[in-house]
Amino acid sequence: MNIDDLKAIDKDQILTVAEKLDLSSIGFLVKELSEKDDKLRYNAFLLLQAHSRLKPSVYTYWDELASKLGSDNSYQRSLGVMLLAENVRWDEEGKFKSVIDGYFACSTDEKFITSRQAIQGLTTIMMVTNSYNNEFRKRLLALELGQYKENQQKLLRKDIANVLKTLK
Repeated sequence: MNIDDLKAIDKDQILTVAEKLDLSSIGFLVKELSEKDDKLRYNAFLLLQAHSRLKPSVYTYWDELASKLGSDNSYQRSLGVMLLAENVRWDEEGKFKSVIDGYFACSTDEKFITSRQAIQGLTTIMMVTNSYNNEFRKRLLALELGQYKENQQKLLRKDIANVLKTLK
């Protein structure tokens, strides 16, 4: 895969292309997550997200994805949150435990959309493991949402409620 191939991919091709990715393509796509070009970066994300649901290849880049949680760029934090959530299914080493603080820091991110993605990503994690359910419950109930506009708080509370329902 190269930049031209990546740029030419349509959304309806994502799953088909993701199924066929090899390790060198995964490495290329992880690098493209930092690309300034929105189309390249977004397609790289979509391919990595789809591939993560199928195979453990992206998990190899866990540390690089985890480092995005502390990025100055909210889009990078969002990418980190979403790709880590997808890759917890392959986390036999328990690496998520070491990034849970950074992950939850994103749940009250300065950018509302990053907060939503972090909270919603908990459901993705809970679909593959219940190891963190008690921790998730405790942290969700302690979230402070006062920095957001009222309508944003309402949406975040709804997201939290949905996650808590799943925690039963």
